[in-house]
Amino acid sequence: MATWPAIAPPRPALAALLAALLALFTSLAAAENPLEAKVKAAYLFNLTKFVDWPDLPADALHICVIGSDAIGGLLGELRDRRVKDRPLRIDRNGGVVPGNCQVLFISRSEDGWRDILQGLSGSTVLTVSDRDSFASNGGMVGFYTESGKVKLEINPQAARDANLHISSKLLELARSVP
Repeated sequence: MATWPAIAPPRPALAALLAALLALFTSLAAAENPLEAKVKAAYLFNLTKFVDWPDLPADALHICVIGSDAIGGLLGELRDRRVKDRPLRIDRNGGVVPGNCQVLFISRSEDGWRDILQGLSGSTVLTVSDRDSFASNGGMVGFYTESGKVKLEINPQAARDANLHISSKLLELARSVP
């Protein structure tokens, strides 16, 4: 019968490091949940149908994604679909110029989101994020999870300030925040 070597209990510093790594991987896995990413990508695409911009460029409608490879990749599959009689373009991470976007998704992992919003002040970019309380902190559309479902909250005043018109049908589906 084989005997197994005795394993010493982990030292406190090692145990703390292992716990921190486990928490990090757990939060990363939750952030890139494939089903949640699909739902958010579908919402981003469909938002374009319920928002009117005063000055859409003639060449394309741009959805830009900062910080989420999963959502950007899923949206990339929709490239060249027609939206508002224009081809859809998806700009991701390094290729994003926020002022050139019609829809800008800022992932919850982006620490500089407030600076991005401030830089877009006065522009007609629909800002969207899955960051907690994004819409109530100056963003236009926020994703939140309730009972395991991804839902929308909308800041109508932020959209009006950007001269964007959000369909009443979309407003009925979402929770409004000041």
